[in-house]
Amino acid sequence: MRDSLAVVRATWHELRRDRFLLRVLVSTTVAVLVGLMAWKLVGKARSPGQRPRVRPFVIGARLVAVLCVQYIVASWLYARWTGERDKRARHLWQRLARRLPAFLCCAAILGWLDYATTTSTASGLIRAGASFAFGYALSYAVPAAAVYRSGMLHAFRWSYEAFRKTFGADLLAWSGVWLVTGFVALATAIPEAFDLYSPGTAPRGDSSFVARLVGWGAIVPISLIALALSAGFCTVIFFALTRNQAPSSYPKSAVETVSGLQLDDN
Repeated sequence: MRDSLAVVRATWHELRRDRFLLRVLVSTTVAVLVGLMAWKLVGKARSPGQRPRVRPFVIGARLVAVLCVQYIVASWLYARWTGERDKRARHLWQRLARRLPAFLCCAAILGWLDYATTTSTASGLIRAGASFAFGYALSYAVPAAAVYRSGMLHAFRWSYEAFRKTFGADLLAWSGVWLVTGFVALATAIPEAFDLYSPGTAPRGDSSFVARLVGWGAIVPISLIALALSAGFCTVIFFALTRNQAPSSYPKSAVETVSGLQLDDN
């Protein structure tokens, strides 16, 4: 666990000192907050019966933003570690645009599964498990798509190959990324538990809207940072697989623990 947390801490330092990634996280946070406020204000005109129907679209839009942020973080970090930042960054937005249709499809699937889990039937439990499994696979496939510059179908194959090659790593070696993803799940469950994603306003009026705004202002950036850390963690593993080295700013022993590989010296 100590080595896993060391990789997470090193990833946090990488994110914090990179101005481009900070701008991406801040701009995404602002865009999500503006979108949520607009959604609440526009939703006043909708009837209560229409609100559950549009909830999957809100979840899907949030997921598209998450996938885009993870792709940008993975692509940028890998380019910087390999010394190809200028070359790769020049075409970063073009590659992201080509991945958008696949991200939209993945977000639509997860949004539908999320909507299906609101039922209390046995099929709802199965879909909840499918939603978790698909989301977990995406957390590795998106960085793989950025590292190998491939489509999502090939990225799932690269993720499987990475899992097979690093299967010998101790299960506790993944505890750092599990803590990060678990924290994200907890943080994103808070607005859903208080129905903050539903359009319209609660009967309490302005005070309720202010409370929602404060909640969003804390939860959205925390969730995005945690997801960026998760993407960076997975990118470290793909870097170790492709280069047989640890990134220069990471402790070699910690990366060897989380990847289960014997790495060369930098």
